[in-house]
Amino acid sequence: MDNKTITEILASQYKASLGMLRQAAGKVPDEQWNNDEYNNPNWQITYHVLWATKYYLGANNESYVPFENAIEGAESLGGSQDWENVNEGIKVEGFHTKGEVLSFVDKVTNNLQTTIEALPLNDKSGFEWYPYTRLELHINNIRHIQHHTAQIIERLKAKGITGFSWWADENQPQGW
Repeated sequence: MDNKTITEILASQYKASLGMLRQAAGKVPDEQWNNDEYNNPNWQITYHVLWATKYYLGANNESYVPFENAIEGAESLGGSQDWENVNEGIKVEGFHTKGEVLSFVDKVTNNLQTTIEALPLNDKSGFEWYPYTRLELHINNIRHIQHHTAQIIERLKAKGITGFSWWADENQPQGW
């Protein structure tokens, strides 16, 4: 299989994962978008995913350009590991609206094919804490999107909100 085919598949799977994230975030009721029911509100989990996806689509740490109006520290969800608290001590002030976050989904989704093609798949990841190839980093990045999308879906299902489609590829399913 050639690299062009592989990058097309990766772009399709990124779009599928981001489509599912968009769908889940779009179903979060306004009163649950930024509440304190959980350690990290739904908006912050969604933002964290988008921040990380954009970050790891880049060549390295130095190449990252934040989203317009990024909230300092919002990408960090906290936790017990050092890497989970890169901005320890920063208090997240304010929150991104659902419209802003859904706009971020679109910004990450646009030009995925070109972004993926820009860096050779067999090169190193560009991030020393991920000592593997760029191809494996893409797969890891897609898995990360799915992990947190499932987290949001599980929260919503616990509230009785259902109807989450599985996207097999970049095309939104027409129904079940």
